[in-house]
Amino acid sequence: MTALSLQPLMAPDSVAIVGASNKPGSLGYDAVEMILRGGFKGGIYPVNPRYHRILNLPCFAGLGAIGAPVDLALICVAARRLESQVDAAIAAGVRALMVTANALLEDDAQPALAERIGELCLDAGIPLCGHNAMGFYNNDIDLRACGFSAPDEGVRGNIALISQSGSVFSTLAHNDPQLKFNLAITTGCETVTSAEDYMLYALKQPTTRVIGLYLETIRKPRLFVEALGKAARGRVPVVALKVGRSALGAEFALSHSGGMAGDDDALQAVFDRFGVIRTKSLDEMANTLLLTSRYANIPGGGLAAIADSGGERNLLADEAEHVGIEFARLSGATMKKLDALQDYGQEAANPLDPWGTGIDFEHVFGESMAVMMADDNAAIGVFSQDIRDDYFLTQGCINAIDVVRAKTDKPLAFMTNFSGTRRAGSTAALSERGIPVLSGTRDGLHALNNFIGFRDFRYGEVDTAEPNPDLDLTALAGRVLQEHQALALLAKAGIPTVPSQLVNSLKELEQVEEQLEYPVVLKTAVPDILHKSDAGGVLLDINDAGGLRTAYINLSKRLGKQALIQPLVPKDRELILGMKTDDTFGPLVIVGAGGILAEYLKDRFTLLPDAPEEEIARKIRGLKIHRILEGVRGGNAVDFDALGAVISSFARFCGGAAGAIAEIDINPLHVSQNRIMALDALIIGTGCLNE
Repeated sequence: MTALSLQPLMAPDSVAIVGASNKPGSLGYDAVEMILRGGFKGGIYPVNPRYHRILNLPCFAGLGAIGAPVDLALICVAARRLESQVDAAIAAGVRALMVTANALLEDDAQPALAERIGELCLDAGIPLCGHNAMGFYNNDIDLRACGFSAPDEGVRGNIALISQSGSVFSTLAHNDPQLKFNLAITTGCETVTSAEDYMLYALKQPTTRVIGLYLETIRKPRLFVEALGKAARGRVPVVALKVGRSALGAEFALSHSGGMAGDDDALQAVFDRFGVIRTKSLDEMANTLLLTSRYANIPGGGLAAIADSGGERNLLADEAEHVGIEFARLSGATMKKLDALQDYGQEAANPLDPWGTGIDFEHVFGESMAVMMADDNAAIGVFSQDIRDDYFLTQGCINAIDVVRAKTDKPLAFMTNFSGTRRAGSTAALSERGIPVLSGTRDGLHALNNFIGFRDFRYGEVDTAEPNPDLDLTALAGRVLQEHQALALLAKAGIPTVPSQLVNSLKELEQVEEQLEYPVVLKTAVPDILHKSDAGGVLLDINDAGGLRTAYINLSKRLGKQALIQPLVPKDRELILGMKTDDTFGPLVIVGAGGILAEYLKDRFTLLPDAPEEEIARKIRGLKIHRILEGVRGGNAVDFDALGAVISSFARFCGGAAGAIAEIDINPLHVSQNRIMALDALIIGTGCLNE
């Protein structure tokens, strides 16, 4: 589809409605009525041999009878008539199709109808919205191509909404007039044209300020990454709600790393790489879309907030801590000015409760927020107040916001604590002033934090890793590299590893035992034992040659003769560093708390192989064990610069090894003040999994 232009689908000069009807409430009637009501100025051609006119428009017996070019045909017929109408549309030279039917037939042949329709469109080189599509709006050209009657707000905006759910499309597009769209698309079953194609189209539109995504699946991963990269480079926020989170079970992986990272971890790594704002609810998504569409930029600093009571200020403070958003640290001079405005007994603070006696509260609220917003550390100002129509306090706050707006051009917003419904007029009054009304304390704060987070995100281009010519990975397919082989390969790739000595017999051990520096560790190296600790195959604190011989004899009797001898590295802090191959996005790097409980602690993050050092450093700081890495009870901090460099080198190696290596497990990765070292490793070549 990348070679196919979406122009005739999304911005047609003419639209035909196949299956148009004069019956109010029918699919064919609503489709024509919505196009007319939207004000589309192109050609509109109802098609149905049963009628001469529909809604005062000439009606045609078939597409071939129109006698004029048709860019887009809306196929509004039942599934049993679908294939013949698609054939007719292609024969008539129609350049794009939208199909509303579900393409399910009780007595269908093989391949199924949906597949046959897709092949017809691909062979003809035309885009297809659907099947099972509710339609789309292109408000830039006043086109509302859909098969149902819906509210028409009559406004154009800057949100490009792309939803794989028709219900979510309808929810966001029709329930809050504050949300103003240039494009709103329900993708249907994406037989031909998918969400990724629509993303690329939206990014070409000058009116797109933010993209909203409701996703159930990623059908075209390469195009998805391409679109996200284009959005990141253009500083276009992408606000996504992805449903269907699932982790691959550990039974599908041979390594700790493979069991720790699931499908959603891979998607999160992609989102993190490109600065995608991931939301957890439709309310958070709507609030975030509202903010990012109203304000193109936000200055440095944190949140300045006013609540109209002490109780609601306490709620605001509690929820802000839960969300993780920071209130602006106002200067001493600002606090002095703020204090002078407050009634007796009210103290200057952020967040601020300026109510006091309530006398002249409009002046106090407005001037207080203006003083706060004048501070260099204030990025965005919020009135936290449960507005309702025909209420003196709400009108007073609206008047106060006028005072603030006259004195600052920084972003401002209202935020309700309760999702009430008696506020349509007040919301409209604020919207006319360009002030968004966020719904719900927690969801509103999440949106504010998302906005600030996107402000601080910087996309860094990183060269794609190429296979290292000094490393021959071609022989890895179908093989599992045990510890000594895996450590040797990693060492060649520039990853610091512990020195290792492989022995296959007591005689071989005796030949090297006097050359060793004690204490040492003895580990089984028998090929079929992947997790040595679980099998009792790791013996520590061996202090002399005699102890080593005794330990080896015992180990070889229990598990086999192959064994590995390593110097005992003093125990410090441990991480796991791994890689798995995701079915959708390819190599995925996993970093987290290590040791024998690695997969149970669930303290980890994921990366794409081309993650920049800034992202790696940020994610290290986000680990729960970061405080321990910094040093506790007099301990020294680990060398974070060296740790970041090792992770970066490992990630590049994983990128270059794509196709040859399926999983890598470095556990533990020893980290200390002056040393980063892989103490154990397992490498699994492609073709070894799920056999």
